[in-house]
Order: sequence, then structure tokens, then C-alpha cells
Amino acid sequence: MTIPNLHQQFPSFFKRNEPMTDNDSPLPSLNQEPELLKTVLNKEGFRFTSQRQKILDLFQSAALGHHLNADEIHQQLLDQGEKISFSTIYRALHVMVRLGLLQELELAEGRKYYELNTPFMEQHHHLVCVHCGAVQEFEDATMTQVGSSESASRGFSLLNCQFTVYGICPSCQSLLG
Repeated sequence: MTIPNLHQQFPSFFKRNEPMTDNDSPLPSLNQEPELLKTVLNKEGFRFTSQRQKILDLFQSAALGHHLNADEIHQQLLDQGEKISFSTIYRALHVMVRLGLLQELELAEGRKYYELNTPFMEQHHHLVCVHCGAVQEFEDATMTQVGSSESASRGFSLLNCQFTVYGICPSCQSLLG
């Protein structure tokens, strides 16, 4: 199954809205697409497990623009009373990235973060503070257009376009004086 087919089959799951505040509700609930994970896993020959579902649920309930790493996933599941190993989390993340449900990002040195995969038309990019690790998302059609034209001019079929800017956020700048 390809990523565009997932987006067509389960549009409300992948829908992104305007940036959220703490008072906004999260992305559409998996209750609206209860069979998404099971359908995708079964079609690709993987087993559906409640642990995989709970990991995907964390991404659904996370604020827009919040990226999760394995440590955060582990801690959030422990806080919910789940007993889950890091190896189970890493295997589930790997499967969900392979199936196109999640996108893997290396935003800080040596640390992998994950976010829900979004359709190409809604590409976004990242600003990363090298001091505190804060990440802010932004959209810029020019960068996506450059990725598209550069890919086409070299005979590539564009699958994704990510631009990451590393710097020091305003809070850290004031602390560093």
C-alpha cells in the first residue's frame, strides 16, 4: 500500500489543521478511523497489536507540531499503566514508518523523532534549537517547489521534501546573553 492510498482511504486520520493551542482538540480521533492500523498492518502482512494501536493513539492525541521520540512514547505509555519495552516501541515505530503512517525525523544529533505522516500538499519544515532542542514547524511553499523542481530536473520522483533549520531559539538567546 502506498502513502497516497492511505491518505485517500483514511482522510480524516491524516488531516492537519491550523496550529493548535493547548485549548484546541487534537487531530481527528482514531475512533473516526478505528480500522486504520489493523487494515494497513493486515494488508502488509503484519500483526495488529494493542501496543501498536496505543503508540499510534499517542500521535493522534499529541498537539500539532509535537514530535515524539521513543523515550517520550515509553514514558507516556508507562504513565498510562502500560508495560511496554523499548524494543517493542522501536519495532512498532519501524513498522509504522515503513507503512507510511509515521515519518521519522532526525531533528537533534543522534535522536530520532516521529510524527504523523501528512500528504504532500501539506508539507512542513522544522526550526530546531541546538541548545534546548525546541522544534517549531513552519510551512513555505517555495521550499517545497524547489524540492519538486530539483527532483524533476534530476529524474527523481519526489516522495517527501523536508527542510530543517538549526539555530538558537529566542529563549535560549536571552539565557546565553
